[in-house]
Formats: sequence, C-alpha cells, structure tokens
Amino acid sequence: MYLAGALHDIGKVAIGNEILEKPGRLTDSEYAEMKHHAAYTYYVLSEVQDFAELRDWAAFHHEHLDGTGYPFGKNESELNTQERIMACVDIYQALTENRPYKAGMSHEKACSILLDMAEKGWLDRAIVEQVNACFA
Repeated sequence: MYLAGALHDIGKVAIGNEILEKPGRLTDSEYAEMKHHAAYTYYVLSEVQDFAELRDWAAFHHEHLDGTGYPFGKNESELNTQERIMACVDIYQALTENRPYKAGMSHEKACSILLDMAEKGWLDRAIVEQVNACFA
C-alpha cells in the first residue's frame, strides 16, 4: 500500500506543468486533461512485471463505488478494499494539504466532505470512518 500510494500519481508525468502548477482553478479542458493521469498511472505501472495488484491499487484512486469515477468507471463490485482505501486517503490528503491554489482544511472539515461523498455512494463509509479515527 505504501508503494501504491507513492506511485499513484506517477501518471502526472504526462500532464503539462502549465496544468500541474496552475495557481488557479482549472478550466474544463484542463481538468479533462488532468483526469487522464490515473489512466497514465495504470499504463505506466502495467509495464512493471508483477505489479498488477499494486498497479490497480494505485491507478483506481479516482474510481467511485457507484461507477461514476474515472478512468475506467469501476463500481463497488469491481473495487477491492485496498483500492477503496487509496481513493479515500487520496481525497483526504488533497483536502488537508496546502496547495498552490488553496489552503489545506481541518481534519474535521475534510472528514465531513468524505462522509458526504460516502452518502452519495462514491466512497466506502466504513473506510471513511476508519480514516476519521486514524487521523483524528
């Protein structure tokens, strides 16, 4: 899991710095390009022998339980526990870290957003609760 976490955004090497380092909100076309990074992660890690499991843990971090995520539109029955954890922890990190375009938010606010995402059917509620307990 540690290695999958370290490599989950390796596909961003294929995204231009003008998008990665943009200080403001991305345009719709920039956001569409940024969304490709998860597929690029999948393809890059597919080239590493015996990395299939780790590749999936890393590359599926933007998939949603209801099938509305990306890049492959996987659903609850297609996402294992590690992939669900990666999705939840990636969002938590994005919410709580300072970024060029926003200040990081509190643990409480981030967990409130994660819980809302679980209510919408995007994230695993049990994992959201574990993240809340782990980082509290």
